[in-house]
Amino acid sequence: MDVFGTVITSGTLILQFLGACANYSDDAKSLKARFDWDLRVLKAIRIYFQQRISQSPNHQLAPEDAALLERTAGYLDHIVNKVQLNLGKIERKGLLSGIINRGLWITRQADLKEMEREVYEWTRRFDIRVLGLPPELRAVLPPAHDLEPPAIVKANNELCKFVKVGLGIKETRAKKLWLEDSDELASEVASWDAISFLPLLYEGRELIFTSRGIPSDVKPGTQLFDNLKSEMGILAAALNCLDPAAHIQLLKVESYFYHASRRQFLFVHFSPHPTTSMTTLEEAIECDRFPTAKSALDKRLEIALKLAEAVLFLHSAGFVHKNITSSSVVIFQRSESLSDDGTDNFCLGDAYLMGYDLIRDIEAKTYQEGTVQATLEEPSCVWNFGIFQHPDRLAGQNSLRYTKTYDIYSLGVLMFEIGLWEPLSDVLQGLDVANPASWTKGFHKSLSALSSRAGERYKNIVVWCLALVGDIIVKEDDFISNVLNPLEDIINSLS
Repeated sequence: MDVFGTVITSGTLILQFLGACANYSDDAKSLKARFDWDLRVLKAIRIYFQQRISQSPNHQLAPEDAALLERTAGYLDHIVNKVQLNLGKIERKGLLSGIINRGLWITRQADLKEMEREVYEWTRRFDIRVLGLPPELRAVLPPAHDLEPPAIVKANNELCKFVKVGLGIKETRAKKLWLEDSDELASEVASWDAISFLPLLYEGRELIFTSRGIPSDVKPGTQLFDNLKSEMGILAAALNCLDPAAHIQLLKVESYFYHASRRQFLFVHFSPHPTTSMTTLEEAIECDRFPTAKSALDKRLEIALKLAEAVLFLHSAGFVHKNITSSSVVIFQRSESLSDDGTDNFCLGDAYLMGYDLIRDIEAKTYQEGTVQATLEEPSCVWNFGIFQHPDRLAGQNSLRYTKTYDIYSLGVLMFEIGLWEPLSDVLQGLDVANPASWTKGFHKSLSALSSRAGERYKNIVVWCLALVGDIIVKEDDFISNVLNPLEDIINSLS
């Protein structure tokens, strides 16, 4: 447990530094509260294992507890080491003092702000990793009434609670989001020709819409329609647990309604920020493709990291996405990306994982989306959807039940496309679309190109994802160790 004691000692000194800065910086004040919560998490974990030792007859951890300690220490080692680095920087700059007066704040503000930013980044990364803690350790986290948890942890806890409540409670929460009087908004949607690439300005807010179409034989007023409405409502209520302050790349659902002329259920979201345009990642790659890409490699890989964090958020709350493709990722271009003359400065923007028409709680009914028959009926579905699916899920009615592992495989395919920054239909020319079992071989033939464009370490992450088989249970800490941690290291080395 030395790793916890060391980082707690170092963290206490950093907390002292933040407390001194808080007199002159509101950012430092809020950051101090967040960092304090993080330290309490580490202290709670340490106490948990100390109590397990004291309860043991021979004052040693039982084998299962020792294994949990080793796994947890290894899992957190990557991130807690950065506390030592941050402390070292603060010490070298001569800022490790409990007293920071106004004169020092003015003369050393740049250094102080830099240290604040580094500590903030640490807390953001740590809070994401809290989501991957084993259930035994999440159970000992500081209670909300003691100290407010970070937004990402709070939102994840709310989603976890929602998954576990009864159907009646879920339906009650769904009813609160249903727009009974949606005629005016539906009319605005119908007349807004740019709805697929621009937000709709409505009652002073920029609105984004995601949809779920209904089969042609399902009519309003029928039991099938009511069942689908209930299903969409429960999903809307689940995604209403999201919090924009969590800075996770998933959009909160504000409400939902049925659009009769479009024959779609529409989820209503607020735009994450003032937005000049929206495009799918698939379209962005097509327009900015290798080898003439204007976007920098580190910015592309940051998209992969943010999407991986979104997948972790869902999985740790008991949800699977089921629709991770480059066409289900939407990039929002900030208004600030416009230059003084009104033209666009090339920028990838902020990528969000959408495709909410398929996302499900892990125990919910699993449909046979992505079967061989479906992809053969419409060849374009191979590149829009089928190619991203695990071979186990492309066996028609024999497809296995969907698991988190299949999401991670899909993420691996998406990262493969991001790394090459070229449409998969071009990279995998000659693919036997009638034989999904052979598709993985097509990826392996292009691994050398992936390595040369995005690096060997990035290629290894993709290979790990693509090598997963359906009966493997990937725990959240495994996902962090094999995907998030190495991705962060790669991006840090590029920036």
